[in-house]
Amino acid sequence: MENISPETITDPEIGDLYLARLELEREKLIAAGHHALAAAATASPLHPTNAAGMFAYMDGVKGLRAENLGGNWEIFSEEGVEGIRNDVLKLRVLFANVNQACRKADPKARSRKGAGSERVACGDMFEAAGIDLPISVVKFHGDHKTYYLMVDQFGAMELSLPVVKNGQFLRCIDRVFLIEGGDLDTVDFGINEPTNDPDLDIVVSRK
Repeated sequence: MENISPETITDPEIGDLYLARLELEREKLIAAGHHALAAAATASPLHPTNAAGMFAYMDGVKGLRAENLGGNWEIFSEEGVEGIRNDVLKLRVLFANVNQACRKADPKARSRKGAGSERVACGDMFEAAGIDLPISVVKFHGDHKTYYLMVDQFGAMELSLPVVKNGQFLRCIDRVFLIEGGDLDTVDFGINEPTNDPDLDIVVSRK
């Protein structure tokens, strides 16, 4: 168990130093996010309404692996959750489509996170005990820290370390803004359709 001092890093140089400590690179994470955005854009009105989100999730995971495997990073697949892991640094990185990234408010997942996501998350000892304390005293527990590459519909991306509780990102402990993105205006992210897979991150409908 260790204390965590929360950080929201918007400065690229400071962010790159933070990422380097995780053996990650900004450009590779952004490239992984672009895999997801490109896949979402292939969904047509003839696809099921949740197709864009499913495509984004699947290619977001694929992008994480395609861009980051090597060195100490390898494939992670446990508890129905997919991503990459670094067992030397005790880190995982998963993918999530979110309502907004690189904003003042913490991102929220576009669909309910499954029980597997909660089990692999670092958690918060006080939250687990039902105690609501300021984020400044949050305590990490578990053998790995689980980060998420969070991508919104406008192409904004951040790497964040969230507390996952009750199917949602309760709050983010650390956030590194990667790219602010722009108005892609290609898919309308919504939550109109439930999913049978608890760890498909997002359900979307076309505009």
